[in-house]
Amino acid sequence: MSTPTPITAADSEASTLFNPAFCALLLNKACAAYGAKAGTAMPITFAFLILPSALHKPTREALPGTTASSMWAWLRRNPVILMDFANRARTFRAFTGAAISYGLQHTVLTGSLGSIAAGKLARRPRTLFPTDDWTDCVKAAEFLGRWFGGSEADEATTLAHWGVKP
Repeated sequence: MSTPTPITAADSEASTLFNPAFCALLLNKACAAYGAKAGTAMPITFAFLILPSALHKPTREALPGTTASSMWAWLRRNPVILMDFANRARTFRAFTGAAISYGLQHTVLTGSLGSIAAGKLARRPRTLFPTDDWTDCVKAAEFLGRWFGGSEADEATTLAHWGVKP
């Protein structure tokens, strides 16, 4: 019989950041920002780019300050971000799928064929005090939603620039 491993603070934060409810919240924020910018629901494939970016601290910290910056130029200037992105996107695939499923089941997201949109969010409990990391993830998801919404590139081109295949 194996001895259970104690949960550390780092494990606790990781499980918080990767839980389906939090990831669905990030996708809700990204979809709302995408919809405001593009005037349409976000292609579901972008969710698989947004979570591995918003939840990855080095990527969050490297994001430009404004969506006026060209995504393609930023990607060229930040090859280190792309170096392991395809692997990171694969690793996050299960988290992203769980977040989409959770979001649709709890109306945090709405869906139609090939796209997702922001649904309704419950009010944040007054007893919830987000950490700086939590807040940074939310801001990054919103930024990425706006950025993807304003890029006007099709899904295949966007995926290719990020170094991933559908």
